[in-house]
Amino acid sequence: MKKTLFILFILAAFIGCEKEDVDTNKELTPGYTTITGHFVTSDNAPLKGVGLQLKYVERALLYSHSLLKKEATTDADGSYSMSFNIKDDEVESFEGQSSSYFELQIDFSNLDPDKYFLPEQVSETSTSYPYNPIISLKQDTAYDASFYIPTKDYITVALKNFKPTIESDHFEVQTFCPWGMKSDENVGSDFLDTEYGIISSGYDKFVAKSENQTFTKIPVARNTTNIVRIIKMKNGIASPEDYKIFIPENNTIELTYEY
Repeated sequence: MKKTLFILFILAAFIGCEKEDVDTNKELTPGYTTITGHFVTSDNAPLKGVGLQLKYVERALLYSHSLLKKEATTDADGSYSMSFNIKDDEVESFEGQSSSYFELQIDFSNLDPDKYFLPEQVSETSTSYPYNPIISLKQDTAYDASFYIPTKDYITVALKNFKPTIESDHFEVQTFCPWGMKSDENVGSDFLDTEYGIISSGYDKFVAKSENQTFTKIPVARNTTNIVRIIKMKNGIASPEDYKIFIPENNTIELTYEY
């Protein structure tokens, strides 16, 4: 019976020495592990050309070693499959300043960030879209790792009558939508009814700087329910309010909120 992957999140230690090896061409032996799944976007449409790499990673305070065990690319149906052997000494461990784990590195470079909701990582030179969940794996086991990457849309939000009384006051809008790996844990069920994870439009991106300000390009996910969060910071006290809004095809949604 297939199991759904369980995702772990860790804070990586500072790395002074990094080493990478490749182990993708070894012949399978009995007791191998398999990961299969599919990538879809809004309306359950498949996503072709998403690259995946499975790595076994060992980290210490000043050392990092990764072993590429398998790689795959989603086909026209958005499907992929990876089979590989896990060695006896490839174990998951999180002790003190050292750790070892399996990491599923996902490459979205073939997807248009203006069309799809992708996680942004901005550096001084460029913007990339990494997604590298830490996953728990065992020998001789089959796993399902399927993903939802929604189609991006936009709404207009007007923030009115922002009159700060102290410097830290602000008036901000954020959005949240289903995104990422499907999980039996229902990661966002208490916040947004979804079997996937949740992604946001980011923090400190859409903040009113004047008394009346309108944002015309607030990103949301198409054909699904999103959360629009309005944050009012008054006299150092934050008052967030969440609104569930379904974003239809060809939406022309315009929202107005008072400070």
